[in-house]
Parts: sequence; structure tokens; C-alpha cells
Amino acid sequence: MTTIHFNKRLPLVIVPVSIKIGGAIFDFNFAIDTGASISLIDYDLLQAIGFTKANNNRTIQTMTASKRETAYEFLIPNLQAIGLIRRNFKIISRKLPVGLGIDGLLGVNFFKDKNLNIDFKKGEVSLF
Repeated sequence: MTTIHFNKRLPLVIVPVSIKIGGAIFDFNFAIDTGASISLIDYDLLQAIGFTKANNNRTIQTMTASKRETAYEFLIPNLQAIGLIRRNFKIISRKLPVGLGIDGLLGVNFFKDKNLNIDFKKGEVSLF
């Protein structure tokens, strides 16, 4: 079991996420979103670490709370958060609204086959 702390004063549960590509490690802040079936990263950030639309698996239509948007599906070689490493991890990418204070979302596909506990009172996330 791995437990990390989050800032319980913020409106979102934000956790550090690392993406490793070759020998380079890129650090981000993602919000945990159990309402999202698939994890998401901001497209500009994904582009900044070397991915392009030419690298995507496919283009898909997604529904946000307010509208339908185009997103691009990618495989991330190595994504780590809360002590868990996912290899060849499927993630979608599109531009996130400015000012959210996050780089992406950890959706349900990241947590599959695991137990996730969020203790809002303590400001802790546990994964086992």
C-alpha cells in the first residue's frame, strides 16, 4: 500500500504524476477524477515532451460536462502515480482550460484492479 498526502484545502485531489520516456522523467500534477473513464493529459504538455498528433493511436470524440470535444489517444510508455507504474498506458489528450491548476486527470483506467481510498479529513490518498 502506498499513501501520499494532498492539499485538502484545494477543491480537487491533486497528486504528482511522472512520465518516463527513455531516460527523461517529466513531472506533472493530475487531479483524481473517478468520473472519468480514461485518464487525460493537456495536449500542449504532451507535445512539449515530444508527442505529436502523428504519434496518436486514434482520434476520438469525448463528452465533457458541457460539450463534445475531439481528443487524441496515446500510449504512454511509463506513467507513475501514488506508487503505481503503468506501462504502455492508454491516455487521451486535448487542451485543458487555462487556470485549472492541473496538467491532467487520473481516470478510472489508472486505478483498475486496485483499491483507492481518499481520506478527505486527513488529506491522504492510499492505493493498494
